[in-house]
Amino acid sequence: MARAKIALLYVGGSIGMKMNHKTGRIEPIESLSEIHRFLPELQREVALNFVTLGNVGSSDVTPENWIEIARTIERLYDDHDGFVVVHGTNTMSYTACALSFALQGLSKPVILTGALLPINDIGSDGRTNLVYAIRAAQLDLAEVAVVLGPRVLRGCRAKKVDQSIDHTFDSPKFPPVAEFNIEVKLHPWRLVRRKRTLDCRPGFDPNVVLVTLHPGLSDAYFDAVLASKPHGIVLRTYGPGMLSDRVIPWLKRASAQKIPIVITSQLIRGSVDLHRYRKQLTLERIGVISGKNMTFECAIVKLMWALTQTNQPLRLQEIMEKSLVGELDE
Repeated sequence: MARAKIALLYVGGSIGMKMNHKTGRIEPIESLSEIHRFLPELQREVALNFVTLGNVGSSDVTPENWIEIARTIERLYDDHDGFVVVHGTNTMSYTACALSFALQGLSKPVILTGALLPINDIGSDGRTNLVYAIRAAQLDLAEVAVVLGPRVLRGCRAKKVDQSIDHTFDSPKFPPVAEFNIEVKLHPWRLVRRKRTLDCRPGFDPNVVLVTLHPGLSDAYFDAVLASKPHGIVLRTYGPGMLSDRVIPWLKRASAQKIPIVITSQLIRGSVDLHRYRKQLTLERIGVISGKNMTFECAIVKLMWALTQTNQPLRLQEIMEKSLVGELDE
């Protein structure tokens, strides 16, 4: 049987670093193919195609990087059975969301992985994460996923929750789509491989701002947000979408300026419900968009993407409130 052909795209992060034992410093590996030296058994299992897109620190990732990754996958798509994107962990959830929206109609998996420790560290999580990620890229799976450890998490639901090797990422509002144990468990709610046509639309408007409400937030802050002329706002509210009455005039001003506002919740596992309280009816009349149970990372990236898909307010709201890649519960 022919080995699965997996494209391994290196973007950056600790997994592509190694400890220089002479200097005591962490340095980039000379070539991504050095991974074979640390995981020689993988050569018998899969045919890896190494593609270096750069060495971008996780905190320096931009929407331009998302576009480059998506276009590279589109270019290599027909010649590979799956993809692994090696990426820093700090902004991995944003990139996973971006690829989810940019690469719709997937018929094969796109797996993001990374590490907290350099790959040649004796206790590195990099080797294990790569093994799980490369094996996940061979599964009957057809979506963007995050794999650090034995759980395969839907990419548009995953969050970095801890600077811990044991539990770096979680998916608080959606269960894993697959899990590695003695046997591989594939869950029925995953998207499976079948014939689909890839629809690559990697456009993102970066002029989106995030506002997290807290008691005592000044009017001057809200004024400064509007003065920056954002193309969209994601508002992290309390509970199921609650906010102070004093915020409502600002929302009306933003609406009058035709700035779309997406309401999300600060709850880890909660969901926005704009029909629960009478005050929230006012929000609907203003025209705010419900982020439902999207993570705030997903809401930000989806709004960036949606702004490049339409300039019609009602169509934008339809896109934001509809599940396109499993990012929210309808």
